[in-house]
Amino acid sequence: MIVLKRTTKGYKQDPTKQFNFQRFADTYSDFVLVEAAFEGADKWTQFNLSMEELRDLKKKTIVRLEFEEPNKFFLGDEMDVYDLDFSKIYTLCPFTSEWLNKKYGDSKRVPIFFPLNENDVPSRCSKRYDVIYTGHVVSKKLLNDIKTMSRFNYRFVSNDNHPLVTDRSATYKDKLRLISESRIAIVHNQLHPNLRHIFKVWGYKNWVENKAFKLIPKWWEWWKFLALRGVIVPQLKSRLFEAAFCRALILCKRDSFNVIERYFEPDKEFIYYDEWDLDEKVREILDNYKKYESIAENAYKRSISSYTTKAFAERYFSQIVAT
Repeated sequence: MIVLKRTTKGYKQDPTKQFNFQRFADTYSDFVLVEAAFEGADKWTQFNLSMEELRDLKKKTIVRLEFEEPNKFFLGDEMDVYDLDFSKIYTLCPFTSEWLNKKYGDSKRVPIFFPLNENDVPSRCSKRYDVIYTGHVVSKKLLNDIKTMSRFNYRFVSNDNHPLVTDRSATYKDKLRLISESRIAIVHNQLHPNLRHIFKVWGYKNWVENKAFKLIPKWWEWWKFLALRGVIVPQLKSRLFEAAFCRALILCKRDSFNVIERYFEPDKEFIYYDEWDLDEKVREILDNYKKYESIAENAYKRSISSYTTKAFAERYFSQIVAT
C-alpha cells in the first residue's frame, strides 16, 4: 500500500493528520491510499509528484478517504471530474454515498466512521472538569449551548478568538487530554449552511435526491428562508469518537438525522439533549454521575474494539483488490 499523506492544508490539530496509515503499508495489497483533503483546486498537484510518478501511480488502484462530505458541496467543487481517478471513495456521509452510488449505478462510495489512532488514546485519568466542547462557533444556536455550558466548570477548546474559549489552539494531544479529564462532552453532528452555501448546493444536478439536503429549501420556497436558522445538514464529527475514546459521556444534540445512531446506541452508549434542556441534562448527569459513568464506559469499549485506525484498516483495506 502506498500512502499519500495528508498535506499541510487545514488546521494543525486536524484529526485527519493523526491517522498514520503508513504503518500498515506492508500489510495490505498494492493500492494507493489518499488519506484526506482532495479537492478540485489542487487535486494531485498538492503531493508534488513528478509527471512520471503520477503516471505510474494512476496505473494502480487508488482509493480516497473523504472526510469533507457533504459540506464539500458548499464549495461548488466538481467531484465528477476527479472521482474518476478513484476505485473506492470512503466517505463520512452515508446519504451522499447512497445518492451518488445510485446516480452512477455503482458502489464506489462506502460510508465510514471517523477513526482515531489507537496510539493516541489517553489513559484513564481523574475527572477535573464538568463539561467540554471542542470546535468552532459555527452558529448562534451552538453559541447558546456553549453559554449554557459555561455555567459549569467547563472547557472550550477552539482556535476561535472568542471570550468563552478556555484553551485556544491546544495541541491535538492536549485536546484529547482535556476531553479525558471531563465528565461530559457536548457533541453535535450538524452543519449550518448559509445562503452562499445553499446557492452552491442548488448548482448540483438532482441535489434534492441527496437526503443530507432534505431540509434545504428549493429556490421557489422563498418563505422557508424566513426560518433559515432551522436548516441543518448532517455531518459525522470526529469529536463524537474522540469523546468516546476519552471516556467522556457523550451528550449529543438531537436532530432529524441522528447519524450518531449508526455507531452508538442511545441511552446505552450516549445521551441526547435538545435545545431547551441542555442545562437540565448537564445537572442531572453531574448529580448522578455514577449512574452515567457506565454509559461512557460502554462507548469507550465499543470504540476500542471497532473504531480505531487499526480496526478501520482491517475492515476496509482488506477488501481492496489491487489491479
